[in-house]
Amino acid sequence: MTGWRLYWLLWLIVGFVVPETYTLITNAKNTLSWTVWDWFGVKEGVPVAHWTFLHVLLLAFMVWLFGHFVFGIWR
Repeated sequence: MTGWRLYWLLWLIVGFVVPETYTLITNAKNTLSWTVWDWFGVKEGVPVAHWTFLHVLLLAFMVWLFGHFVFGIWR
């Protein structure tokens, strides 16, 4: 394992898994998902017709992230 791979693995565990697990146990509204939804104004039950530019921006980022990680495209 290279130094960078070890760095990213530790970053993922220490910087995401540990705090996310802690917040899921203590208060789920402090998770990354809830925070991102708050930043982008995502509310439950809002129809697509009422999406704002931020909703579309978040969707575009998530499509890119999915394609990038799952299929290795858009490098």
